[in-house]
Amino acid sequence: MSAPGGHPTYLAGMLRSADGLFADSDANRVCELLFMTAAEGLVVVDASGRIIMQNPSLGRMFGYGPEGLIGASIEDLLPEAMRTRHHAHREAYNRKPVQRAMGRGLELKGRRQDGSVFPLEVSLNHFDVGGKRYVMALVTDITLRRMAEDQLVRANQELEDRVEQRTAELREAEGGLRRALDKERELHALKSRFVAMASHEFRTPLSTIMGSVDLIGRYAGEDERVGKHVKRIRGKVRELTAMLNEFLSLERIEQGIVQVQPAEIDIVHQCIEQIEELRGLAKTGQSIDYDHAGDDRMVLTDPQMLGHIITNLVSNAVKYSPEHTAIRLHSAIGEGRLRLTVTDHGMGIPAEDQQHLFDRFFRGSNVMTIQGTGLGLNIVKRYLDLMGGTIAFTSRPGETIFSAELPQRIANAPVKNPDAPSLP
Repeated sequence: MSAPGGHPTYLAGMLRSADGLFADSDANRVCELLFMTAAEGLVVVDASGRIIMQNPSLGRMFGYGPEGLIGASIEDLLPEAMRTRHHAHREAYNRKPVQRAMGRGLELKGRRQDGSVFPLEVSLNHFDVGGKRYVMALVTDITLRRMAEDQLVRANQELEDRVEQRTAELREAEGGLRRALDKERELHALKSRFVAMASHEFRTPLSTIMGSVDLIGRYAGEDERVGKHVKRIRGKVRELTAMLNEFLSLERIEQGIVQVQPAEIDIVHQCIEQIEELRGLAKTGQSIDYDHAGDDRMVLTDPQMLGHIITNLVSNAVKYSPEHTAIRLHSAIGEGRLRLTVTDHGMGIPAEDQQHLFDRFFRGSNVMTIQGTGLGLNIVKRYLDLMGGTIAFTSRPGETIFSAELPQRIANAPVKNPDAPSLP
């Protein structure tokens, strides 16, 4: 294929092989093959914009035959709205022709024979043959690329929309959480005031009741019937007082105002005093025994917290054991640790309840008819946590053993007066 004027090539370079120059006939054949088999559309126009050469790819791209565009104007391949403007651009290019790519920052479109419009990119080059100016264009159909770009734009927009929607949802959720937190704080403050008020207001009448019962017991003398009722009233007053103490202790722990206040104490004296106080809770025929292993008896710990732990474990053993059974408290000191063990021969803890035993307000399924708050063991565990201790248990029907262990001397703790109160 020859360019206008009979000169053999419209390509700017000269083809060479490894052995030397191609012959003219071979070079022309190679150029023709390149032109005819190129995947992109190739078109050559003269100065007036008339198409004088095209390759098959261009014809297929625009819906024409292999030579269906020869003699047509290059503007025929453009949408009508772009033809006048393109004519001006073409004349400007002819005045100052340069090699360049068209389409950067522009929306170039082509018009097929059937009238459909599609996006394209164009690269231009010019050459002179026989004193005449010609322009060659490389035309690429970018429909698939634009579709991919549009899909990417839509996907990005959808992603941005989702992000905005999710951000709005998160802000709304955050606002809801803040409102719920404010409400929770308000309710917590209200609960704290109520617990403090109830503790104070209930203690006064309970103290009055206990004082009056003591007087009644004194006046009744040896009357067994009156003594029986006096004992029952005393027991119920102690139960109510213990409940109030548990609620108040839990509230103080949750507020973070409970602190360990250690003092040097004799563990044997502490346990004996508490056992004597708890004997009044024993059922008919129940015994509460105590023993200590070893000669070392001094510990540095919080006596109020330790007293609460002993009282709770022993009173639970009494409460959940039948009449005519033995409860045993054992203490031992060794390897810098104080160990307390309480053993009873009561109903035991069901296996399905054991994992929840130290949860707040939890009560075993077999003790629902026995009065209690479900707070005692939770408070015991929290006190042991504060003092660096642990608690464990084993249980089966007929025997339950609770074992509490804590440091014999709390690290870096100052010695305080053992009579100084730390808890209500």
